[in-house]
Amino acid sequence: MVANATAVWLIVSGFVFLCVFNFLPAAVAYVNGHPDKHLLAVLNIVSLFSFALWIALMAWAATGSNDHPLIQRFVGTPQKRKRLVASVVVLVLAGFAGTAMSLDLI
Repeated sequence: MVANATAVWLIVSGFVFLCVFNFLPAAVAYVNGHPDKHLLAVLNIVSLFSFALWIALMAWAATGSNDHPLIQRFVGTPQKRKRLVASVVVLVLAGFAGTAMSLDLI
């Protein structure tokens, strides 16, 4: 009985830690008053499936600005913001499909 309670506690605490760790870029953006904090929060949801995306979001959140030409190219207007979110979702799904095919799951 004690082993089951310990296992449940480890699973729940691990899940809570991963959720807090995953949303760290969004928290940093909100604390620093980042101009694109809402976009960072939306993209942070997708970063559950991509550590490379998480690293990019953390770097973007830590800089605190959006005036870099590369960022403006993708984030400048509301239409580009929607396109960015859609593009990131498609890339993550393509990564899942590639992984599934390489593991012969499809």
